[in-house]
Parts: sequence; structure tokens; C-alpha cells
Amino acid sequence: MTNPADRNTTLAVPHPGPLNPRGITITCAACNAARDWLLIHVHPDLVFVRCRCTHEWLEHDLEPADVNEARDDAFEEREWASFEEMYRGLGFDGLLAGTIWH
Repeated sequence: MTNPADRNTTLAVPHPGPLNPRGITITCAACNAARDWLLIHVHPDLVFVRCRCTHEWLEHDLEPADVNEARDDAFEEREWASFEEMYRGLGFDGLLAGTIWH
């Protein structure tokens, strides 16, 4: 998927590092995590951030380009039957809440 805005798609990209749009580090309001996010670009220009604790919010300081930038050479596109299946498959279903990835 080259650009989710080209069609009715959703792009979800794991982002292990911190997010610092506008120079301010984003933290989860539910658990205070400061890194290890799932960035979700929903057509046409909405970007949501999901934490491992399952807290999810619309992040107005991120743009679709930020989600595309988070993709790397190892990024593997997949289609999921549902959001729940996607969250479970990527480890953002709450099972790994509080886990710190290195």
C-alpha cells in the first residue's frame, strides 16, 4: 500500500521510539508510556496513536506523512479481517501492557 489516502484503507505501523511532534514528547494518558506506539492512519487524514495498554486517541499533532515516515525497509504490509485481529497480531491488544521493548 503506497499511500492510504489513495483509497479507503487504514495503515497501522508499529513505532518503537518516542514521538516528539512540535518538540513535546507524547505520553499515554492511561499508563504514562512514552514510547512503543501503534500509529494508525485512517482515510483520509486522521492519525490515531494506540498504546500497548490499549488506550487509543486521535493525535492532532501527527500527520499521515508521519505514519509513512515510520515505515522502514522491514515493514511488511498485511491485511487484517478486523481491527481486533490487527491489534492482537501486532501486540497492541493489552496482553503486553507494561512490557518494555528494547
